[in-house]
Order: sequence, then structure tokens, then C-alpha cells
Amino acid sequence: MPSIQTPPLLFVYGTLRRGSDHPNAARLAHESEWLGTATLTGTLYRVSWHPALVLEGDDMVTGDLLRLTDPTASLPWLDAFESCGPDDPPPHDYRREMAAVMTANGPVLAMVYVWNLPLDGLERMPGGDWLAG
Repeated sequence: MPSIQTPPLLFVYGTLRRGSDHPNAARLAHESEWLGTATLTGTLYRVSWHPALVLEGDDMVTGDLLRLTDPTASLPWLDAFESCGPDDPPPHDYRREMAAVMTANGPVLAMVYVWNLPLDGLERMPGGDWLAG
């Protein structure tokens, strides 16, 4: 069984990954330690300029595993960015969950933002890597 890490681990798979040109990717890089590339099992979809992940499916979704330096400072703006903060009206676009993430050293539990809306009309990305297009 994967263990919970402290400070919390975060798995990002889209616009917040290293190599993304989104300004929040740079902000997150300054507020976390990059632990490496990791994968989880699920399905990745293209919403528009950002992806959506669901934990159902058998695709390997590629992302980055991070350790947040100060979760109490980072999680509020991350939740707001993912449209699941306390000021965002429901239904929220995403929800933050714990999921098993596979690393080179085995599985760990990490927070991940999971799509919370219907998938109707979204394009599945069978390669599971947002940065690869």
C-alpha cells in the first residue's frame, strides 16, 4: 500500500508540469521540489487549453511528482486555479483527491486534481501525455 508523504506530494499532468509555458507552472516550480516524472492509471482528455483527468480507464497518464514546500500557502491558489476553491460556485471543474502514483521507486500516494464534470464532447488523449500533445 502506498504511503502518505509529508509534506504532501502533488501529481500534476497538464499546464502545471515542468516544460509548460503557463505562468502558474513557474509559480509551482518555485513552491515545490520536483521529484521526477511519474504515472498513474486513468484517462486524459483535452478540454481546450488544458487537460482533464479521470481515474477510470487503463491508460498510463504521465506527469510530474512534486513535494509542496508550504502546502498551506500553495493549496489555496492551486484549488482556485483548478476551479475547486471555496469561492468557486459548484459544480467545480475539478476535485482534489489522493491517488496511487507510480514512481521509479514504487507507488506513492499523491494529491491530484481530477475532472469533476461530464466528459461529453471531450477528446480522449490516448497517449496520456499532455506535453507530447
